[in-house]
Amino acid sequence: MRILKSDDGSLNAYFNMAHKKILKVGLDSAAPFPMHSDYNSEKFEGFEVDLLKAITEQLGLEIQYEVSLWSTILEQLFKGELDLICSAVTVTPSRQHILEFSNPYLYFRLCAVINQQDTLNDLNDFKNKSIGVREATVAERYVMDQFPANNIVYAVTNKELYRKLQAGKIDILVDDSPIAGGFLQKNKKLKIGMFLPKTDSSYAVAMKKGDVKLKAQFNEVIALLKENGTYQSIYKKWFSDSQL
Repeated sequence: MRILKSDDGSLNAYFNMAHKKILKVGLDSAAPFPMHSDYNSEKFEGFEVDLLKAITEQLGLEIQYEVSLWSTILEQLFKGELDLICSAVTVTPSRQHILEFSNPYLYFRLCAVINQQDTLNDLNDFKNKSIGVREATVAERYVMDQFPANNIVYAVTNKELYRKLQAGKIDILVDDSPIAGGFLQKNKKLKIGMFLPKTDSSYAVAMKKGDVKLKAQFNEVIALLKENGTYQSIYKKWFSDSQL
């Protein structure tokens, strides 16, 4: 058997390179682009794909993606079946009780998406409207709290949610602004009617409760990527400030 050495000729260094720790990373099967595309598509890409690659390269870690339904993915992490999730996980107080979160890597708001010919001026315009949301999301909780009397229509995937709006099965959908922006780039018949008040939110890497060492490592690298400009380059590749 041929033994390959690392660039510095060290067998120990090569051994370490060949035996990197593999992280099991949970990925939303609904593919919230531009955070990330469908893992099984011809080209797997997105903001979180580039960011996680940059982080793990700095830490000398390998990634093994595990695709899951959003309705079960947080439970899988809690049970220890995953090491982390980097897939548009909103930081909330209830989630912080059961999981660890890195420092935020993206700030955003919830928004209401409507057809181009419709208008929204304020929350009073939601009266008697059918509102669509994805199951088990922060958007779902917001709509249930703010509009309990409305007809709420649920969807399992992003595509299903936006198709319901296009087909006239709902009047409004509520979604995270980065994800809405990704869909609207491809569909000019829809628009953001308004950003919802008091919904400032953030995405962060979710980890198992007690995994503070990995959390500290990720925080250190995220700070480094912001200092050296890598983060800004990745951000500009995938977003415009107007969509957040």
